[in-house]
Amino acid sequence: MRLVGDSEHEQVWRSKVRTLGPFGLLLWDDPFNTKLTTKKTLYRGAELTKEQIASYEEMAKDEAYGSFQAYTSTSRNREKAERFGNTLFIMEVLIAFIADLSLLSEYTNEEEELVTPGDTKFNAQKLAHILWAKAWVNNLE
Repeated sequence: MRLVGDSEHEQVWRSKVRTLGPFGLLLWDDPFNTKLTTKKTLYRGAELTKEQIASYEEMAKDEAYGSFQAYTSTSRNREKAERFGNTLFIMEVLIAFIADLSLLSEYTNEEEELVTPGDTKFNAQKLAHILWAKAWVNNLE
């Protein structure tokens, strides 16, 4: 999971535009997903390095906004998301186009929703150490 604007990874996603671009356009122009998602909480478990966690801490201090550079799988179910990685992203979606994949997914019980790249902006408001897995909880808006 990388951020748009991360100079270290920018060339990676730019090199994939020719092949992933058309696929992304199909996802973006999904005729079945015509409604904006508003006021919904989504979760994503991810494995982050100490350096990545530090960059989110800096974002929180600076009240900076970021966005996901790739299509990002999330869940409506916090317990399911907590099973993945050392970090739990808690995303309060105010307004965005998000595709509900739960009926299409091989894992329907994960209540999966797909966040589009660059479209959904977030703000790392606070980070709190939690005990359940010595992980970090990142509250994102």
